[in-house]
Amino acid sequence: MATDRHQQQLDLDETTTGHRHRYCRRCGRPLTADDSRRRGWGPDCDPTRQPVAAPARDIDQDAIPGT
Repeated sequence: MATDRHQQQLDLDETTTGHRHRYCRRCGRPLTADDSRRRGWGPDCDPTRQPVAAPARDIDQDAIPGT
């Protein structure tokens, strides 16, 4: 049975499947999504992931008194 478990690990690490990473490179948590396993980064730790900026809003404001 230990051989089956070892074979499963080898299958996951093969470059032909594209699943080279099983754990996040930064935090070490297990990677479950196929895309994350190909990159080697979890969704929260991925350095290429850019946060989406909030849309700009124009708000009418009263002037500050005394200026």
